[in-house]
Amino acid sequence: DMFVMDDGWFGNRNSDHAGLGDYTVNRKKLPRGLKYFAGKIRKLGLDFGLWFEPEMVNPES
Repeated sequence: DMFVMDDGWFGNRNSDHAGLGDYTVNRKKLPRGLKYFAGKIRKLGLDFGLWFEPEMVNPES
């Protein structure tokens, strides 16, 4: 089984109109970082997947 973190984990992605393409971890949402979070998921016996959409960006990215 796999846990996939969907849209919103990165940059200033707080709506459908901002941040798409800023694929850096948002430390307000993941204060310990992505590696820490993924490790917690793996400890539950799940694989970890990460959503991103490389063919799309917002003008403010």
